Amino acid sequence: MLQINLQEKKYQNKQVLGCIQLSLSKVGLYGVVGANGAGKTTFFKCLSGLEPYKGTTFYNEKVLSSDQVAFSPTEPYLYDYLTVGEFYTFYSKLLGISPAKEYVFDIDKNMIIKNLSTGMRKKVYYNALLQKPYILYIFDEPFNGLDVISALHIKQLLYTLAQTHIVFVASHLLETLRNCERIYLLQGGTFQAFESHEIAVIEELLRKSQ
Repeated sequence: MLQINLQEKKYQNKQVLGCIQLSLSKVGLYGVVGANGAGKTTFFKCLSGLEPYKGTTFYNEKVLSSDQVAFSPTEPYLYDYLTVGEFYTFYSKLLGISPAKEYVFDIDKNMIIKNLSTGMRKKVYYNALLQKPYILYIFDEPFNGLDVISALHIKQLLYTLAQTHIVFVASHLLETLRNCERIYLLQGGTFQAFESHEIAVIEELLRKSQ
């Protein structure tokens, strides 16, 4: 079971996130939505250990460490002048492991990253990130800037991971969250939970908040 007890997150003296308490006992996709600036990325960075916060996150009653969380930002940073294969090797060293022998997406390792499309760049990053297993997976706007085919590939990746893990996904395209176990709307620094069939309700609340 994943237990999130985020009591507060502040930047300087401004509160960005209030009390967020979640207990997730079921593997699957969990959507996170909110207006721009609502704090979605901050929430994800707190869970992944990139931002300090007041509170603790547990998995099976043990503190969840940052190396147990896979976090993919909206625009992953890749080194443009490396080849795909060189980037995999570089990232494996960051993870403290040997380079993987197989990858989720089949991409020519000799290609220069600078020459890749947005969708290909994301696939390269996911290949690098997923060279090791994690307990919790977080994807911040994974469909941003993707063509239809790349979006389908990423969606299949998320569904596959969600068969055996808890996967958080933030997306401003609410239709992409229709198969989530639950969707959390972030407003005023706290979460409101919805079933996946309540997308119309979420859309109305977002419109009213603008």
